Amino acid sequence: TVLGVQVKHDNPVTRTITAANIDRLRFTFGVQSLVEANSKGDRNPTSVRLQIHLERYGQWVVEKEITITGKTTTQYLASVIVDNLPPRPFGIRMIRVTADSTTDQLQNNTVWSSYTEIIDVRQRYPNTAVIGLQVESEQFGSQQVTRNYHFFGRIIHVPSNYDPVARTYSGIWDGTFKPAYSNNPAWCLWDVLTHPRYGMGQRIGAADVDRWALYAIGQYCDQMVPDGFGGTEPRMTFNAYLAQQRKAWDVLTDFCSAMRCMPVWNGQMMTFVQDRPSDTVWTY
Repeated sequence: TVLGVQVKHDNPVTRTITAANIDRLRFTFGVQSLVEANSKGDRNPTSVRLQIHLERYGQWVVEKEITITGKTTTQYLASVIVDNLPPRPFGIRMIRVTADSTTDQLQNNTVWSSYTEIIDVRQRYPNTAVIGLQVESEQFGSQQVTRNYHFFGRIIHVPSNYDPVARTYSGIWDGTFKPAYSNNPAWCLWDVLTHPRYGMGQRIGAADVDRWALYAIGQYCDQMVPDGFGGTEPRMTFNAYLAQQRKAWDVLTDFCSAMRCMPVWNGQMMTFVQDRPSDTVWTY
């Protein structure tokens, strides 16, 4: 609720809260300017004191003691949050403890800018990454805070004998999976084919996808190759996000193109053929 009223020493500003479902109140207040000039014309910092009162069971109680100290020739606003609210309805008021200025040399007018009724709704954000930030307004002023994030993708199913960090496979795979993060294109493709929420899992099942072909493709993608700077990197990785709904076949072919393979229906399941070196299978 926007107020924008001046708070004077002998004239507290009072409002009434009637909403039954609020959990907290945020008071926003400040000074129009805060500076004291001496006889030499020097402008020095000064301070002003305020109090926030709540009406609890018919009695006014001091909830917050506020002191604003500094020097500014423009409006400065701050805010505090008051918890543990009394039963509704109840009154709130802002009191100026410091005496009002009677000279132009002292500029310390105080204002109650607004109060905000906060409802703490315990919301769920299924399948969503949520980030909350708190920053000091003194650091940014009126500028918009620019944010950049370096994030991993989904936790997907990878072979149970696969180390997605070292990109190694140990022993013989028994065909089972475990949850882990991986940007191996083969296992990203497995996820989009079998996941029932965002993928094609409601149309085809895990038994309809050739996991053994993807296993060989995944091993080829994880082979380390020179990165051109004296080090090594995986042969193929997949780092992308699906921003819009598209035809399943178009998404499937895009995934396959990231690892030089093509999808093939062999009459029983979806398998994959990759363009990679392999042993001779027939001599003409």
